Amino acid sequence: MGIAEIVMSRRTSALVEHTSEDIVGYALVRFLRDVAERYNGSMDIIITDFVDALPVYLYQAELLGLDTDFFSDVSVIKVGGKINVGNVLYKVPISPYPVYKTRYEDALSKIVESRAGRVQLNVQLGIEMVMNLFDRKELIEQIHDIGRQIIQNKDVINVVFINVEAVERASSEALPLLRVMFPMVVQLRGGGETFTVRKSVFPRLRGISGEV
Repeated sequence: MGIAEIVMSRRTSALVEHTSEDIVGYALVRFLRDVAERYNGSMDIIITDFVDALPVYLYQAELLGLDTDFFSDVSVIKVGGKINVGNVLYKVPISPYPVYKTRYEDALSKIVESRAGRVQLNVQLGIEMVMNLFDRKELIEQIHDIGRQIIQNKDVINVVFINVEAVERASSEALPLLRVMFPMVVQLRGGGETFTVRKSVFPRLRGISGEV
């Protein structure tokens, strides 16, 4: 049972934790490939790419010989960064949090509304690089807004890959609060090739480990 089967079987948002030593590109490509195969193209995938995290992860995957061609058709919202990968629909510049929040939510809502009635998967990559730019008040507000999106927009499954080392340096409060917000927390292990479910609202999924 891989991450895709665990997350998508319940269609619940998940926080995927990793460290700087994990090869996130391997886990990301395996996860999205399994989602695409599981839903046979009927699942709409959106990637929110913070500060060029996506091209970095795809480069890792390509070095491992993984097929990344399908990413050319995946809808992408870029927040900062300069390298365009995938079908970039919107670009949100790095800005003070109230401005960034409005522009990002507007971009995401336009995509979701244009595909009304279909379940969306929003995979967020590199968000820790933006968190490090905000002060404490803005950081707490950002975490609150992530939780609000999970609760209020049930047509969007949010899977957030996050570097725990970077987040812990940004704030000692951030990671515990994020873990509270998400109904499922998955931790990458073994360099990004394996995982453990650290938290799940579904008892039978708690503690499960496997290959991504």
